Amino acid sequence: MTAPTKTPIAPRPLPRSPETRAIPVRSQGALRLWWYRQRRFRRPGVVIPGAVLLFMVLFSFLGPIVLNSPPPGTGNLSDYMLPMGSPGHPLGTNAFGNDTLSQLMYGGRTTLTVAVAATALGLVVGTVLGMIAGYFQTIAGPIIMRVLDIIFAFPDIILAIAIAAYLGPSMINAIWAIGFFSIAGFGRISRAQSLRVVPMDFVVAARSSGSSAPHILLTHVWPNIAGRVFAYALVGFGYAMMAEAALSYLGLGVPLPTPSWGNIIGSNQAYISTAPQLLYLPAICMFATIACVNLFADAIQEKRASD
Repeated sequence: MTAPTKTPIAPRPLPRSPETRAIPVRSQGALRLWWYRQRRFRRPGVVIPGAVLLFMVLFSFLGPIVLNSPPPGTGNLSDYMLPMGSPGHPLGTNAFGNDTLSQLMYGGRTTLTVAVAATALGLVVGTVLGMIAGYFQTIAGPIIMRVLDIIFAFPDIILAIAIAAYLGPSMINAIWAIGFFSIAGFGRISRAQSLRVVPMDFVVAARSSGSSAPHILLTHVWPNIAGRVFAYALVGFGYAMMAEAALSYLGLGVPLPTPSWGNIIGSNQAYISTAPQLLYLPAICMFATIACVNLFADAIQEKRASD
């Protein structure tokens, strides 16, 4: 005689908290997946450089407003070379009585603006030329690449100095000079990525369906190369900051009395033994910004490689 089979009893569901009841199962899974993906951005290699960059941007653009700092060129000669910790001048003053803290904030605003504008110029022009060279590989592509190779053959800073010396010292001319020599790098990397994307099936299908070349480049090629281009733009931003500092130090970039980190160093080099903070402070700000930009770019490249 066989024993009667027992009907399995379904386990009782555990009571859910009000927070869990409020979130649907599908939304809860999506939220959990999003939170897991964001863990990669909470690594020290991303958080620390990102925090320093955010601080430098806020220090340069919002610092004068929050701290109610005086304009950088309105110093009083009676405040000649005040030391650090002086009342009303926590970082001292320079030879013209200008507040050093105000000079750093306004100088950072100028340097970051020139670097961003020059990088954007090189990114737009170089990427467009590189995508065209990667898409049209018969006549236009080789001609564009030979022109970019000629630009790339010149040393970057020497070419920027020559252009700035010809155009004259000003912020706009510094942007043109720095942006011009960065076009070749953006053009080469965008062409290399475009050559990888153009033979793919979705691009071939778009060409077979009669889509125009600008439509294909904007809707199919650009979205697939944008990540690499923007990662390279972070590195190019650091180079643009160094180039601006070099041009301003030589008197070919942003002219005084508009401060930048480069011309602050150049105008105060005679006081390196008596007031070294006038040189060290802008140099430290520039070093921290460029180093964090490079670290942030490396972290993004590692994340893309691990995906």
